[in-house]
Amino acid sequence: MEEEEDIISTLPDSILHQILSSVDTKAAVQTCALSRRWRYVWVSLPNLHFDYDEFPGADNGTKMRRFARFVNRVLSLRDTSTTVSRFYLWSSYYLDPGLVKNCIFYAFQHNVRELMLWAPYPKPLEFHTFESLTSLALVCNDFSTPPDKPLGLPALKTLHFSCCSYGCANFITETVGNCPNLETFILDDLMLKSLNITAPNLRNLELAYKDESCNESEIVVSAPRLTSFKLEGEASPVFSGASLHCLQNVHVDLVPCFNDEWHPLDAGIKRRMPLNVINMLEQLREANYVTLSAKTLEVLAMDPDSLNNRPSPFRKLKHLKLTTPSQSLHLPLNVITYLTKGSSCDTLVVEFP
Repeated sequence: MEEEEDIISTLPDSILHQILSSVDTKAAVQTCALSRRWRYVWVSLPNLHFDYDEFPGADNGTKMRRFARFVNRVLSLRDTSTTVSRFYLWSSYYLDPGLVKNCIFYAFQHNVRELMLWAPYPKPLEFHTFESLTSLALVCNDFSTPPDKPLGLPALKTLHFSCCSYGCANFITETVGNCPNLETFILDDLMLKSLNITAPNLRNLELAYKDESCNESEIVVSAPRLTSFKLEGEASPVFSGASLHCLQNVHVDLVPCFNDEWHPLDAGIKRRMPLNVINMLEQLREANYVTLSAKTLEVLAMDPDSLNNRPSPFRKLKHLKLTTPSQSLHLPLNVITYLTKGSSCDTLVVEFP
């Protein structure tokens, strides 16, 4: 054991930083007690990961104060000459607004490249213009009130928002417009009636809806370099796509709307939903590789008459994958025929869990 410890201790700081970056920052700081060699290794860590949920102690005011003191102490003792590659702040509970603002400002001062804020953020959210930031995730438990101003991140390539509610549509549109180099955009737990995305360099777009009322959701996409599109969740998409000539991969997993006493289904929405999906698939016609869930096929099967005499929506289709939760689940043959009729599809795969 002593020999192994000596071998590890002789490794350069850059290797030790890689090792410590795989654990929470609290665990990384605790390595200072291992030996004199390890005492100050953590102060120049390029990746910081603060996780309130993993912090020891019962969830109460005392734990919150201890966590805030720990984070602020780490930031104050850290080597200020070292840049920050990744900064993660994670919590299922409301953190002190001053702590969140301090973390954002510290990341800004140290030229952070990847920032994840997984915590209810203070309002208004003060976001600086991060010239160095290439990846941002705002995964917030309360995104019903968007930041006062759209974000401006000129170097950003990956953007992930979660829990965006009805008041966020303009914020999302303007933020995407302010990120000219954006290549990947992920939106999950969406509850939006309208979404307008114009992004000249976007390659990958993922949308996941979580709207139990299952309203019709207008989706407008203008992305001439888009190669991959994914849509899933509880939604009836009213889709409009422009300049999607580079599209290759499409993944759709829609859940039929609920129809119970808590979520009464509008008859008009139910009637239009399969037509909305057909219209969307036809606008995604350039795709070569398509994955559709059994639930999506179920939506299409709600209106069999609309499928008659229609060619496949995917004129360049090569590979069709159908995902189903059970081998015994019946896949509607007329829908499969509609998807492949007149196409050049040479591979059909049915995938089980």
